[in-house]
Amino acid sequence: MPDVQGHRTPRRFATSEGPYPGTDMTRLMENGCFPRMRTKESKRDVIGLWGLAPAPDDWPRYRTVYCLAVPLDGRKMARRVVK
Repeated sequence: MPDVQGHRTPRRFATSEGPYPGTDMTRLMENGCFPRMRTKESKRDVIGLWGLAPAPDDWPRYRTVYCLAVPLDGRKMARRVVK
């Protein structure tokens, strides 16, 4: 779903049910976000992938992880970096 600027919303996925994953949350974010964020080959050296995960206090009501592509140099991105 595009936002008002024409960019796509971040990729997202729901983590598995059960107890809060604790230290495994990082692994869950990497395993979930990296395949979903198909970064363009030409942008892989300048883009970092990050995941925003629910906090332990929000678990299990909120289990969605949001995946974001972020420029490593901190500058604004003007073009798409994912396929």
